[in-house]
Amino acid sequence: MTPSIIARRIAAAAVVLTAVACADSAPLPTAPASPDANASRGSLPPQAQDRLELLFQRLSPEIMALPGTVFADNDEAAGRVVFGVEHAAAGRGVRLALARLGVAEADYAVEVTPPIHQMATLRDKFDPTRAGIQIHFGQYVCTMGFNVDHGGGRSFITNSHCTNTQGGTEGTVYYQPTSSTSGVIATEVDDPAYFKGGVCPRGKKCRYSDASRALYAASTGSNRGEIARTIGVNTQSLVVDANNPFFTITGQNTTDTPAVGTTVNKVGRTTGWTAGTVTRTCVNTAVSGSQVMQLCQTWVNNPNATIVAGGDSGSGVFTGTGNVTLVGILWGGSSDNKTFIFSPLKQIQQELGSFTATK
Repeated sequence: MTPSIIARRIAAAAVVLTAVACADSAPLPTAPASPDANASRGSLPPQAQDRLELLFQRLSPEIMALPGTVFADNDEAAGRVVFGVEHAAAGRGVRLALARLGVAEADYAVEVTPPIHQMATLRDKFDPTRAGIQIHFGQYVCTMGFNVDHGGGRSFITNSHCTNTQGGTEGTVYYQPTSSTSGVIATEVDDPAYFKGGVCPRGKKCRYSDASRALYAASTGSNRGEIARTIGVNTQSLVVDANNPFFTITGQNTTDTPAVGTTVNKVGRTTGWTAGTVTRTCVNTAVSGSQVMQLCQTWVNNPNATIVAGGDSGSGVFTGTGNVTLVGILWGGSSDNKTFIFSPLKQIQQELGSFTATK
């Protein structure tokens, strides 16, 4: 995809529906600069790409304001704008709206798609900590995304919705694995507020990553560059492999997101080590039952396995299976547990500042 198309693509808003674990914050600032996303998925001639992108820009804000919409995607590989809907009735509404707008049927497709839900609900104590293990805050549990060295101090990254208030820094405290088995291990210090207007659709509040940073207490040990490794991929095992207890992060991709067709992995406190294939990139994705929308996100699917469930929120996403490259943070999943959504690492650093996550 050409840079001009990418810039225009991000400027168009889309929606996917998802359930929120925590309340959202209120006052919202001006929209941050759009990331230079890498979403190359097709090889249409330039004129056809431009026409499709213009169509996407025109249709996305209109259609994504309709009830039951799940996503909007400028799919160059298919040569049409693709809309995801929760059910057939929503699909009929989308088709009627497109007909009123004078859009030819050949220019779009409508797919029934399970709504996207944020995953909030391991389990032993780790000292020092490493990525992939359970953390506890408020009334919920999530997954520790990854440990980092940051200009603001030794920290870990998890989801914005894995704080007491999604968006806005209010000092959420974290325990590991639970408040009944540990003291406070870290405190939330950076969780940017969500913004309205601009590229954000009417009635929505937006960010480019579902990510926040927690600063470690001086008494808490942490191992940077390690992700807990369980026994077997897509087995649902939560048992750490005694022979290979962790993946080593030796790279971090802060320039783009994995291309469609790339296999990526995550380790989460509920479903363990799972893997799937990137199916969509730079997708504007809404959260069911809320006003929240995450811009330019990456979708991963595995039709043959459960790859996400409640409590996996915050899992670091990576490529490779030994020495690995960190590519983002998981925040949502479909109700059939076959698809998870992650925020690319570049967009996390755009919002939280640069950091080092490698060993």
